[in-house]
Order: sequence, then C-alpha cells, then structure tokens
Amino acid sequence: MNKALDMITLWLLIIGGLNWGLVGLGWWLGSADWNVVHMILGNWMMVEGLVYILVGLSGVYVAWMSVSKKSM
Repeated sequence: MNKALDMITLWLLIIGGLNWGLVGLGWWLGSADWNVVHMILGNWMMVEGLVYILVGLSGVYVAWMSVSKKSM
C-alpha cells in the first residue's frame, strides 16, 4: 500500500462527500447552489472538472482496494 496515495484518496473523498452533502442540502432547503468546489474554482472550469475526476477515481480506488482485500 502507498500511504501517501491512501491519504490523498481519503481527503479527496472527504471533500467530495461534504461537497455533495452540501449540494443536496441546498437543493432540499430550496436555496442557492451550495457547491463549494464550484464556489472556489468556478472561474477555472478545467480545474473544477479535474477535482471531480479525482474524487471519482478515489472512489474507484477505495472500492477496488476494498474488494481486493476481501478476496485475499
């Protein structure tokens, strides 16, 4: 296992989870868009897209590692 990769993955998943939680809460309360990633990186759409891709890849990585550990 690569400890640095695991920590980066953990933080990306925390950021992504909190962001999507706020987006859902904002929608549920009927208020404005609470997408924090977009609020911070809105002018840099390419970087914002990269953050979403990295969060998605982090989810795939964690799922893969979870399944591969169970099969050992």
